[in-house]
Amino acid sequence: MVRTGTGSRSPESPLTEREEITRATLARSRSLRYVYILLGVISLVLGIVGVVTPILPTTPFILLSGFCFARGSERLHDWMLGHRYFGPMIKAFRDERRIPFKVKIFATLMIAITMSITAIFVVPLLAVKLGMAAVGLGVVWYIWTFRN
Repeated sequence: MVRTGTGSRSPESPLTEREEITRATLARSRSLRYVYILLGVISLVLGIVGVVTPILPTTPFILLSGFCFARGSERLHDWMLGHRYFGPMIKAFRDERRIPFKVKIFATLMIAITMSITAIFVVPLLAVKLGMAAVGLGVVWYIWTFRN
């Protein structure tokens, strides 16, 4: 057996498709991998917070965390892909450049609900309300430009 960067393997045995993808995307520098992990954790937290707060969209932050974990940690990336909620979203976007219909509906409803509540009860200025509406409509439009 010859020791390689991804574990023990004989030189004759080919890499599986998953190992080839991981090997191609994982950052070579250890310090850069830590940066990717940190960015992945931050974007994951922002995505989770975005579920219940206005302005922060969930889907882009979850997709960003999947991208960062793919370059920073095989273990975290595998966890994201195997996650009950995040995995299907990331796989659909990564493999087919699509956002599942249920995710689009959920994102649209959450944006509409949280922005409406914030505009009605929190924000007193009309200009800010109009700005929020423009951002919300822009995010919803962008999400719906992807195929189901």
